[in-house]
Order: sequence, then structure tokens, then C-alpha cells
Amino acid sequence: MGKIAIRAVLLDAGGVLLHPHFDWVVEQAAERALRVTRDALHLAYYRAIYSVDIDDVGQREGMAVDSDEIRRFLMVKLLVHAGVGLDDAEPAAAALAKAASERFPRESDIFHFAMPGLRERLERLRDAGFLLGVASNNDGALEAQLENVGVRDLFEVRLDSGIEGVAKPDPEFLLRAARRMDVEPGDCLYIGDIDRVDGAAARGAGMHFALLDPLAQPRASKPRTIRDLDEVTRIANAI
Repeated sequence: MGKIAIRAVLLDAGGVLLHPHFDWVVEQAAERALRVTRDALHLAYYRAIYSVDIDDVGQREGMAVDSDEIRRFLMVKLLVHAGVGLDDAEPAAAALAKAASERFPRESDIFHFAMPGLRERLERLRDAGFLLGVASNNDGALEAQLENVGVRDLFEVRLDSGIEGVAKPDPEFLLRAARRMDVEPGDCLYIGDIDRVDGAAARGAGMHFALLDPLAQPRASKPRTIRDLDEVTRIANAI
């Protein structure tokens, strides 16, 4: 049997292309005499995601859902994992959650942010010959999010569950993306950050899957894991 050629790389949005607005969190924390950095919050986010993935905490289409409980959960996790003591983090998180609900009222609003270098990483994937697509559990905001961070034009297809009416972990969501790209599911690699949602959808669709986690935290299913998008070509070529 010949080697499988990965033709298309499909990516989740939140946690892969987009992140909570870390710079806003830095500013809000500073107003409360707490010092955190963008890079520390970036890693803290994946520690928070890990707890969601293995414990099923707040599992509702992503982390920053528009409920006070989940907003506080996210803010506490971000602050503590970024180095703030729990006694300081808990009251600050309550205040940040309230400020976030006013500044970012919808689930998607806080995700109009990307870490530096995203476009360059995606351009390298295109230059390597891959078709690119996005398939995201979202609320209708995907097109605007991608436009705001300057990468919308790099994708062949962009599927938003709020528009499609189907969401991961239902594999149909990813199968639609493959059909619209005219690529067989087995020739696709899907990149996500929550194994029990993204990995389950990819496996159900017959796609290859890689978990994006800069900390390479273990999951029970032992998925292929990458620390950043620059590792996608290596993973794709090894399949």
C-alpha cells in the first residue's frame, strides 16, 4: 500500500488560530495590581483547556461561554496558571469576569485575537502545498474573527457551527468541510485543542488528527500532539 498523502489541513479556530484577548487580560490585571504577561497567559490557557478536556468541566462549545460561572472559571485558571496566587486570583477573576461580560458579551467576542506570527505560519503551510480550511464550533462570528486577525483569505473553506447547524463532536461537521474542499476525509489532517471534542469528531469522520498543546499534556487517547503550527508539516509527512 502506498503512503497516504495529506492534501488538506483543517483547523479549529478557538485555541488553534484564535485565543482570548490576552492583552486585555494583562491590562485588566494590571489595574488590580496583578502582573501577568501575554506569553504566560498563552500557556495558562492550555492548562485550563487541559482541565476541560480531562474533567469535562464547562464543556459547552468552548471555554469562554457567556455565563458568569464559566467566565470566572476561565479567569481563575488563567491567572493562577500565569503565576498569580489563588487568594489574589479569585477576587480578581470575579471582577475580570464581570468586566469581560460587559466588554465581550457574546461567547465569540473575546476571541478576536491571535498570537503574533499566525499568518506567517499559515502561509508556510500553504507554501508546503496544503489546502487550508477552518471548521469551528462558533456562534456565527467566524468570518469576522478571521478577518480581524488578518488570515481569512488563506482558507479554502470556513465552516461555522452557528451557521451550519451542526457542531463537533458530530463528525458530519468535518465531513462537510472535506466535501466542500473536494478532498477525501482520509486525506485530511484536523488540528484541534480539545481531544474529546475535536479529536472525537476527526476520528468519527475518518480524518487524521493532531492535538495542538504547547505543553504536550497527556490525554488518555494518546493523540498525535504538536506544540505549534510549525510542526504540522512534519506530522502530515509522517502519516
